[in-house]
Amino acid sequence: MKQNRRPAPFNVVSDDTEGITWALPEGAIARLGKGNFRAVEPSPSGTYFAVATGMGLWWYEMSSSAPIALWETERGMISAVDFSQEGEWIAIANYDGVIKVMDIQSGECLAQMKRTEEHNIYWRINFSPDSKWIATANFSGIVEVLDVHRGVCIAEMDRGEREVKSADISQLGFSPDGQYIAAIGDNSKVYSVRADQVVNPDTEGMQTHIWDPATGVPIVKFAGSRFRFSPDSRLLAGATPGKSSNDDDRVDRWISVWDIENAERIAHFAAHNDWVDAITFSPCGEFLASSSRDESLRVWDVTKGVQKRGYENFGTFRTVPFYSTEGELFAIIDGQDTIEVWNMERNEKIEIPELHPRSIDALWFRKFPQVALADMRPDTTQNRKTQSGNIHTFSTLREPDCFPGTVLFLSDGKTLAVRGYRTGIVLWDVESKQVRETLLEDTRITSFTVLPSGNMLSAHSQDNNIKVWDAEQSEAPIAEFTETDPVRLIWNIAFAPTDNLLAVGSREGTIHLWDFKRKERLKPLTGHTDHIWSVTFSPDGKRLVSGSSDKTNRLWDVATGEEIAILPLDEPRTLMDIAFSPSGNLIAGGMFGELRLWNAETLTTLFAIPQPQERELYALAFSPCGKYLASGTWWEKGMEKMAIRLWNVVNGENIATFWGHPTDIQSLAFSPDGTLLASGSFDCTTILWDLKPFIT
Repeated sequence: MKQNRRPAPFNVVSDDTEGITWALPEGAIARLGKGNFRAVEPSPSGTYFAVATGMGLWWYEMSSSAPIALWETERGMISAVDFSQEGEWIAIANYDGVIKVMDIQSGECLAQMKRTEEHNIYWRINFSPDSKWIATANFSGIVEVLDVHRGVCIAEMDRGEREVKSADISQLGFSPDGQYIAAIGDNSKVYSVRADQVVNPDTEGMQTHIWDPATGVPIVKFAGSRFRFSPDSRLLAGATPGKSSNDDDRVDRWISVWDIENAERIAHFAAHNDWVDAITFSPCGEFLASSSRDESLRVWDVTKGVQKRGYENFGTFRTVPFYSTEGELFAIIDGQDTIEVWNMERNEKIEIPELHPRSIDALWFRKFPQVALADMRPDTTQNRKTQSGNIHTFSTLREPDCFPGTVLFLSDGKTLAVRGYRTGIVLWDVESKQVRETLLEDTRITSFTVLPSGNMLSAHSQDNNIKVWDAEQSEAPIAEFTETDPVRLIWNIAFAPTDNLLAVGSREGTIHLWDFKRKERLKPLTGHTDHIWSVTFSPDGKRLVSGSSDKTNRLWDVATGEEIAILPLDEPRTLMDIAFSPSGNLIAGGMFGELRLWNAETLTTLFAIPQPQERELYALAFSPCGKYLASGTWWEKGMEKMAIRLWNVVNGENIATFWGHPTDIQSLAFSPDGTLLASGSFDCTTILWDLKPFIT
């Protein structure tokens, strides 16, 4: 009997129902966003669900989608979660390779495990049906089975010699009786960062593997994906290709059913003509339902090896079939504009709240059938046709609002602009801590800026193409450029405050310049020989500073395209971020183990401050008055919280240090009056810090 255990209400603030002030670090006044989703799991009772994010583990009530607790904020960086079969425990893995088994009701840690350094990040985690074991898949694509109570590894399943090992396990799970464990290893092609060449030419493509979890002994392997065990654990069904698994044009459009014990394929269905999206067995195990991108849903008789029924021409983005506990076939139909649930056998639409697919994260959608339909109690009412087909709970969750590669205050000081998680620029109301609107909602954004005039510009680069938009007039780009010679532009895009220039670094070392008002390509800045990490214009737009992986950092004359000087350093190092002071008289550079300030005219070093533990500085920002400089830390192994330091520019004194984000600080911004500091992190949150106690 799966019990309804309410999670311990850690970090709940009673008058804050949205979690804006839950578990805030010292010195912070609000957290915008709840972090990036890494895993979403419904409780077995269907009453709650847990969301693993970069900042911690959020608990939500299913019926209202409201947060009810926030766990594991001390470290954050949750990589995977899973519930035990009866719902009394939850397993949590983080990016430090620590696995905790916790009692849901009390929040007590019952067991803690950490494997060797080689196995330090777990991408997948699953309880066995009896909750004695945990299966894991790490960032090297290795599957392990761990004994929960003894904290030891009892079996390790590596898939043999591979030139490149990566987090390529896309599905992992025990059979219902716990006798088998299956995993899909993508083993897809991996390209080198600096050259477009395959570095693992021996790839097999997607393979489904089945092992004995007690010994790690392989049982069967076949080219396939989307596996599903039968309820009695005897069979496993998977989508399989019609051609060789090494075929670059492989499409898993057929379905194979395997007898696991005999390692024998007993059925093969070939009616779909495009990728199979989902497979599910009926409760009796005699039938199999599958959906495909060919807009069809089909039901197969496993014993007879024939199609029992077909549903055609859905005209939808995705259809996910599932069976109720009574054996009726249902389907979630994602039509891109709405999501519907249908009883397929009675051709009846189930009345549920309408949902918009764009509000559901892609990772969330993979868990969506489980979460939306987690509470499927038997329907005992007499007039079943008026009921909801055993669906008693339905919930959804908004995707993360922001991915703060760029964080900027608007000139009114009341609005904070943050780059959207996938698309757009999200505008937050600073007072209410709520999203006000999203600009360029359907547009991919690499970088944006707020000009002194208040106008907001944005840009996106891909391959050798770049587009520029006026963010508040988003009907079409105001400029588009294509490099005639193949280049590999990257994310380091800088706008000049003069409202007409754009600079983009490349992996080859060239910095490309455009006048997007005149739609002219300017003379590129050449001299660097490797990846450009940072580019920044001076406040008057006449100069530009760049940092490169060639470990030189250069000052350029924008008008002539000529190099003015190389910034002097004691030894060659790369500036990960660069900032000009508001007056343009100072240049700040953040690098591995050091913060340095130069006089922008003479390039003499004003001071160089070693950083604790040789940490790398990635984000820098001057205050509007120019008296203060904020710096943010880049994550390194062994670090739990990243430091944000406030410096006095005159004497180099560290006047305040804030600890809050569990991973890279990617952007910093002062409010126009200098009383607030916004920090954007790779954890997909933005924290607002109160500076009034520290500034004069």
